[in-house]
Amino acid sequence: MFQVSGEKLDIDALSAALENHAAGAFVAFEGRVRKQNDGRRVDRLEYELFAEFCEIEGNRILEEARGLFPIIDVRAVHRSGMLELGDVAVWVGVLSSHRGAAFQATRFIIDSIKSRCPIWKKEYYHDGPTEWVGCPTCEHHAVSAEKVFSRQQRLLGEHGQKALSASRVLIVGAGGLGCPSAQQLTAAGVGYIRLCDGDKLDATNLHRQPLYGYQDIGSYKAVLAKRRLEEMHPFTKIDAVAHDFTPRNASTLLEGIDLVLDCTDNFAAKYLINDRCVAEGIPYVQASIFQNNAQLFSYRPGESACMRCTRPEQPPADCVESCTDAGVLGAATSIVGSYQAMEALRTILRQKSVATTYTIHFDLEEADNFNVKRRRDPNCPACGPRPRDFQYEDQVTLEEGEQTYSMLRDKALTWVDIREIHEHDPSIEASIRLPLSSLKREFFADTNQTFVIYCQKGRRSRALLKELRVKGLDHVLGLKGGLEAMRKAEM
Repeated sequence: MFQVSGEKLDIDALSAALENHAAGAFVAFEGRVRKQNDGRRVDRLEYELFAEFCEIEGNRILEEARGLFPIIDVRAVHRSGMLELGDVAVWVGVLSSHRGAAFQATRFIIDSIKSRCPIWKKEYYHDGPTEWVGCPTCEHHAVSAEKVFSRQQRLLGEHGQKALSASRVLIVGAGGLGCPSAQQLTAAGVGYIRLCDGDKLDATNLHRQPLYGYQDIGSYKAVLAKRRLEEMHPFTKIDAVAHDFTPRNASTLLEGIDLVLDCTDNFAAKYLINDRCVAEGIPYVQASIFQNNAQLFSYRPGESACMRCTRPEQPPADCVESCTDAGVLGAATSIVGSYQAMEALRTILRQKSVATTYTIHFDLEEADNFNVKRRRDPNCPACGPRPRDFQYEDQVTLEEGEQTYSMLRDKALTWVDIREIHEHDPSIEASIRLPLSSLKREFFADTNQTFVIYCQKGRRSRALLKELRVKGLDHVLGLKGGLEAMRKAEM
């Protein structure tokens, strides 16, 4: 509940109203009247606001927080009228199971209240006339866009800088590629960015996704990236979409967009982005990375071969390993993501680029790049004269002995987690932890038990299952799709 109050806030009563023993964390924020601002002595403050509009927008913010963060309860109050030194002007209280979600939700709420609610603050100075302060766009007044982009504009010209500020970009994926891409585009002055990512931050993401910190774990990446980028670069309007890019929401997410950056890590999303951009005539820049190898190309309608010109059919999801299984360096994703941003800028500025007609392959281990020509297919199933309808579910071929979690969960089985020790997130209850790197295969010789081996995404367990089945150990099963598939099935 969000409220506006003309009376002094009773902090103890507000905190007591949120008491709930089911919560493991309670975080409260108090915004207080201080005695100085920008070196000037302040005697008191006065707040004016549209109470009805504030409460409507404030409650909308709290509902958004409930949807974005795993919180149990939340409340916020903002003062109106005259306040004395030390008075609490705004109070936010959040209950959650864990402190991380409470911290993140609290910050999201107070930042949103300050930027979205119709509230004005007047400061009464000791040595001069009163002044209205806290203009939502004061950061633009303090640092002008003309000064920030002055050196870039020497290269691009005034027309080029205006083209960037007028452009609208959709970035799909806020991970290893999306972080550097988004950071470079906001720093360059792109006018609007829509960030789309349905994932929450995991500790294993932090080494290659520099927009986030340890305190952010468990929160939606899109929301975190929006907040961080807006702190660094106030001249870009950013919208966060905490959902995956899917056939159902693709048209909405592409509405009003001039360019798309494909920063995803799966074939289903990449083919969907290709097909929708081709159909709607929107250019896009795609990049992908595997260990020390990466590739990138730019699609421009009418000029480029699309993805299906060279690879008409979507490959199975398990034909290559993921970063979880194969590993990845943060410096590598930053290089490729920055190059992807560079291609985006070239597209917006209508500059020529080799990536329009070639796929650029990066060998980051040998510091060598090479280009492969992409040729348009006159009968392409996506950009040809007779486009087809496609399915975008990840195509996973089944290995003998693999089963879904729903087929396994009610059976008497011995579960074996073959992930490495550093992959310490919660596992299946009562499972045995035997890291694959040190696993002795003789463990599975006991034919009186039925074993189920699993990992994070099912790829390592599949490879081990093949090996054990060749040895005749038919009493060993594998969890299809690993822990990630199991968790989706339980949602």
